Formats: sequence, structure tokens, C-alpha cells
Amino acid sequence: MTPFGIRKKLKGLVGRGGGRTDIVRYDITFVLPDGTEQTVQAEERYTLAMASQFLPAPIATGCPDGQCGGCVVDVLDDRGLAPASDSERKVFEKWHKHYDGSRRLACHARITGPGAKVRVRELFDYDSIRGTD
Repeated sequence: MTPFGIRKKLKGLVGRGGGRTDIVRYDITFVLPDGTEQTVQAEERYTLAMASQFLPAPIATGCPDGQCGGCVVDVLDDRGLAPASDSERKVFEKWHKHYDGSRRLACHARITGPGAKVRVRELFDYDSIRGTD
């Protein structure tokens, strides 16, 4: 890549011409473990786990690389979610037997539009790392 090409790419990344500067956000509804609903706006292509950072506590995950199968959510409305990838299906089936689409892994499920609604089974417990009961 030429120096000009590198400069153009960097300008695009920081939002100064030549690149995508508009950020698309969609409403995603989470039904929390206590039954309350909370709708957040999340960027397109975020995973549900990433979108959950806008909740009082994020969805509990068990690993850094999407291989533990611990961040299962129940899908109440799959509008706005990308179809499950082969890797999501493999991880899901390794830990939870048969994949049928009614449950997804929050760290794999990507947001592609508005309307998704999921039930969160477990939120991250901040007290567990603070050492308080």
C-alpha cells in the first residue's frame, strides 16, 4: 500500500473522509432475569453480549473467546439477529446438545436490524469479583 493509501485508510478509520462515518444503531430488548424489560440501542454487527454492556450489568459470559457456551439467551423474537453461524452451532451443540434456534449464544449472535428480543438467563455478578456477599 502506498503512503497515500495508508493515509486515506487512517482518515477513514478516524472519520475524516473516505470512510464510513455513520453509525447505525438498533433497539434491542432484553428481558432480565427478574422479569423486567430493558431496551437498549446497540450498533449494527454488535453481538448481544456486547449490546448488554448498556444493561445494569452485562450478560454473564464464561470465556474470552466464545467457546464455553455459557452465555445462553432465550430468543423471544429473532427479528434483527443474523442467522447462527456454523461456529455458534458447533459450540452450542458441544455444550447444550441440539441447536433449534430458540436459544442462542450471546457472544456469537450478531445484531443486523431492529426488533430482537431475548430473555437473559444470568447477568454478570459484580459482587463475585468484589468479594462481597
